[in-house]
Amino acid sequence: MKSPAWLAGYVESLDFPALTRYRSDCPVCAKKNTFSVSDDGLQRMWYCFHADCNVSGRTGITLTKDHASKLFEKQMTKQPDPVSTPFELPNTFVSLSRSIDAELYVKRVQSYDAYLAGRADIRYDFQRNRAVYLIKQGNKVVDAAGRSLDDRTPKWYRYGSSRIPYVCGTDLHRAIVVEDCASACSCSGVITGVGILGTNLLPEHIETLRKFQQVYVALDKDATDKAIDMVRTLHSHVPTKLIVLKTDLKNMKKDERDDFIRSYIDR
Repeated sequence: MKSPAWLAGYVESLDFPALTRYRSDCPVCAKKNTFSVSDDGLQRMWYCFHADCNVSGRTGITLTKDHASKLFEKQMTKQPDPVSTPFELPNTFVSLSRSIDAELYVKRVQSYDAYLAGRADIRYDFQRNRAVYLIKQGNKVVDAAGRSLDDRTPKWYRYGSSRIPYVCGTDLHRAIVVEDCASACSCSGVITGVGILGTNLLPEHIETLRKFQQVYVALDKDATDKAIDMVRTLHSHVPTKLIVLKTDLKNMKKDERDDFIRSYIDR
């Protein structure tokens, strides 16, 4: 349902503190406790969770002295330890099968086999319209990364404050470093995939990778220079080799990708 023109003004008029959330009955469909508004200090975003309504939107707000002060305090406050701070799954995460678009995306990027085999825990976020890959340490969920299924940005959204990489696979000895969760899943039938969610190597990534006996770095073709630097950095912690890609791993057909990876790791 399209948001009525008056709804933005209604959301702006709500009296609740900056950097918090507001929950109430929906002013459009009148369903009980289905309307959620979040205020990040710069804008307010709203969404109705009722299946027959689903109005949503965002609006810029006047950055009052109170807003600015609280936003500054939040930015200056030391971030909590992401490992010791529990990550709570948002109640907007539902089964992947609840969205045809999410399921088709997961199949298209070669993540579905890992999902079916239980190597990957993938959900659908109906509020943000994202296919969500749960990031775990052992069996504990510590974060999540969601891939947009429409034109909204960013393309990949990190839900928590953790900097832990996404790990998918059962090979305890060999790992392949890739840029995103989908690529990590696509490789996981042959080797453990480690998605660093970008092209920058962080201390948390090194800590994860040094537990393996052999590491391969396979970033996208346009990030080859960064991949070379990454190999040099990692090599002081764990034996590391470069894999030069012509095509993104998640865009290859399964047999082609598996044979390609094996041609490196079986040498």
